[in-house]
Amino acid sequence: MMSSDEREKTVSPRQALNGFVPAALESARDNAGMTRGTLARKIGVDPTTIHGWETGRSHPTPDLLARAAEELGILVDALVDIDPDQRTLTDLRVLAGLTQRQLADRIGLSQPTVGRIERGEARLTDPAAELLASTLGLPLPIVRDAHRRARDAD
Repeated sequence: MMSSDEREKTVSPRQALNGFVPAALESARDNAGMTRGTLARKIGVDPTTIHGWETGRSHPTPDLLARAAEELGILVDALVDIDPDQRTLTDLRVLAGLTQRQLADRIGLSQPTVGRIERGEARLTDPAAELLASTLGLPLPIVRDAHRRARDAD
């Protein structure tokens, strides 16, 4: 059995959100005059979850991050710091507040296919690019550039 110290050091197996800034969440929550408990209730999580996000011990899923941002009256990109010229398709999806499953469901592709496209392992067809651009509310060239960055990554 794990001690409480060991549990505290355990990292979530889910990959951290690229560019998520825990201090920005805490600052936005403070600026909105909300306690962790209030924000937690509004988005349907435990207050310890908010604490974990703000301390960097854990991180929100894109959909919960979007709900938190909405409750705080800010945009998701106020909580995620990624140079616009470096954003990948995954980053664009996160900024739209969507999980990979949610995006796949909205554009009618399988989640594994969306994952391969996001990682640059699959070709971005014209129809898929158009669906992604429309769903993410972005111009087509931004979607194509984001896919190229993932494809060209080492």
